[in-house]
Amino acid sequence: MQIENLRKKLWDYDKRYRAGEPLISDLEYDRLLDDLRRLEKESGKPIPSDSPTQRLGGDVVDGLVSVPHRHPMLSIENTYNIGELREFGKRVENNPHLADTPRIPWVVELKIDGVAASLIYENGILVQGLTRGNGVIGDDVTHNIKTIHDVPLKLDTKTPPKVLEVRGEVYMLNSDLVKLNEKRQEAGESVYANTRNVTAGSIRLLDPSVCAQRRLRFFAHGIGLCDGLKATNHFDFLKELETYGIPATPHVRRFESFDDAVKYCDELYSTDNTFLAGLDFEIDGLVLKVDDFSLREKLGSTSKSPRWIIAYKVEKYEATTKLREIRVQVGKTGTITPVAELEPVELAGTVVSRASLHNAEEIERKDIRVGDVVVVEKAGKIIPHVVRVERHLRTEELPVYEFPTACPECGGPLAKDPGGVYIRCENKACSAQVKEKLRFFAARNSMDIEGLGDKLIDQLVDSGLVGRFGDLYRLTTESVEKLERMGKRSAQKLIDGVETSKSRELSKLLNALSIRHVGQRTATILAKRFGSLPRLREATVDELSDVDEIGPIIAQSVYQYFRSEDGIETVDDLTSLGLAATVQVVQEPVTKSGSRTLFDLDTVPEEADCPQPLAGQTIVVTGSLEHFKRDEIESVIEKLGGRPSSSVSSKTSFVLVGADPGSKLAKAEKLGVRIVHEAEFLEMIGQ
Repeated sequence: MQIENLRKKLWDYDKRYRAGEPLISDLEYDRLLDDLRRLEKESGKPIPSDSPTQRLGGDVVDGLVSVPHRHPMLSIENTYNIGELREFGKRVENNPHLADTPRIPWVVELKIDGVAASLIYENGILVQGLTRGNGVIGDDVTHNIKTIHDVPLKLDTKTPPKVLEVRGEVYMLNSDLVKLNEKRQEAGESVYANTRNVTAGSIRLLDPSVCAQRRLRFFAHGIGLCDGLKATNHFDFLKELETYGIPATPHVRRFESFDDAVKYCDELYSTDNTFLAGLDFEIDGLVLKVDDFSLREKLGSTSKSPRWIIAYKVEKYEATTKLREIRVQVGKTGTITPVAELEPVELAGTVVSRASLHNAEEIERKDIRVGDVVVVEKAGKIIPHVVRVERHLRTEELPVYEFPTACPECGGPLAKDPGGVYIRCENKACSAQVKEKLRFFAARNSMDIEGLGDKLIDQLVDSGLVGRFGDLYRLTTESVEKLERMGKRSAQKLIDGVETSKSRELSKLLNALSIRHVGQRTATILAKRFGSLPRLREATVDELSDVDEIGPIIAQSVYQYFRSEDGIETVDDLTSLGLAATVQVVQEPVTKSGSRTLFDLDTVPEEADCPQPLAGQTIVVTGSLEHFKRDEIESVIEKLGGRPSSSVSSKTSFVLVGADPGSKLAKAEKLGVRIVHEAEFLEMIGQ
């Protein structure tokens, strides 16, 4: 009984460790493990393979044994080109086996840069771990897989699948590589260049005790031979694995269309997105997969790779250089961003002398200090960033970097985001913030003001001519031409550019306002849904949350902006100056066959003159309609006075149902909400 209780206790500690919530220190854990090992030995009974004492997998093996995979571990198609990525999506959508499929959901996940492995569980017990090998035959590395604390020796469920084969990636954290290289340097051993090399070498070691010292980790991302799995799609499969205690690849997103998935990939690879650079593990791209398992079966595979998956990869470049200084910059929302000033080094064909350090926590976590030798990386369009410190090359004691306690530009107070990592200047009148906001306001994706460059913005703010957005529209040729290096012609060009910007559509204005959590895509979604600035300003949090892709955080941020003192003053000011942005519909509606839609959006008059047969009605659309695309039907509903909604509730007026409706139809029937088919809808609107 004592042995079983101790095993159970250690299993629980293992589970909390994998969840990132260790309950006891490594020393306490090792002492309990020693006690269990002693008791097992004294008992003289066989030791089960899932006992915590078997974590190290036993003695040194004589050699690696080759084992055939139960299902081949095929390679996946990859591309570095966005055009080729879209072509892949078209091939999937046009595959004859999916001709009757109304929509194809996709998932996007990180492509972990590690070593592929397959873990096999039988009745909940880990029985084997294999490398990918040549895809057909792999090496048995069970003895080393058992040293990875991320990997449960026993699944955390009373009803495990009879057979569960999980494919995934063995990897190493950059922070763990720093610690390992320090130890090797002290021992006079050579250091490792990157995490993938050390992972590849460690997983094939014959002595599991050596592999255990490398602190390898595991993420599951795929499925092999399974018997008893509950999930029918990839997204739910990853969730199911986590209930078993197996860590699934993180930050996975599901999308209803390939186009949406590609847009998300492009956002992650954009130069102003710091998410990927902030990861403590290496990735070499993104992976796009058809979500539904039944659709995957229909698509099948070639001899080399499945037809339902592709990797969108990025070229990665690394270089080593010295950190000269850490400076901080103030962003448009007051964010204080630390920047590394480096000894110039060539990286991907360009000379790099600066790199982002993202935030104060990043500096502390990586223990970055002025004078350190650092590894700098550039991947795709992402700006250069510091991957890690080569701490084994730190030959002298360097002072810990102290983050500023006051704004470096205005001296105003700094505050950390509640529950976040960013530190911000709280002074809204800070000149650095004003300049950055104006630069963003004038950018091409925002108000696209010709003639308003960085140097001119600096002059306008420093001279006191501009302190907020509305001041741009009060400028005169006479006031501008007095600035340094500004003649009458240049001044008039600016005034003309400012005046032209008054006609920009709503999505550009929303993006330009620098509302927290609202970027270009979110601005476009909000503009399409609400159609005008007055309607958006009146929207409640619930109405905002009801919009597809608008979560509670974004909804709250937008709601608060339009009710904040600064937001009210800004929007009222711009409106009084003649900016009355609305949605501009420029499209040629077509059906799937290529003909014009039955209902021509271009013939619908403006709302003020248009009959409103749907006035005051909240309408949910589900399934594929014959005469409308999704964005077209939402535009029609709005033009005719209705409000399109993405979720069914007791307040829904009716649900417009097309072919292959989803769960919304069932919910509507359960709530007793009226069901309307397309023919009836056309009669309602007089078509």
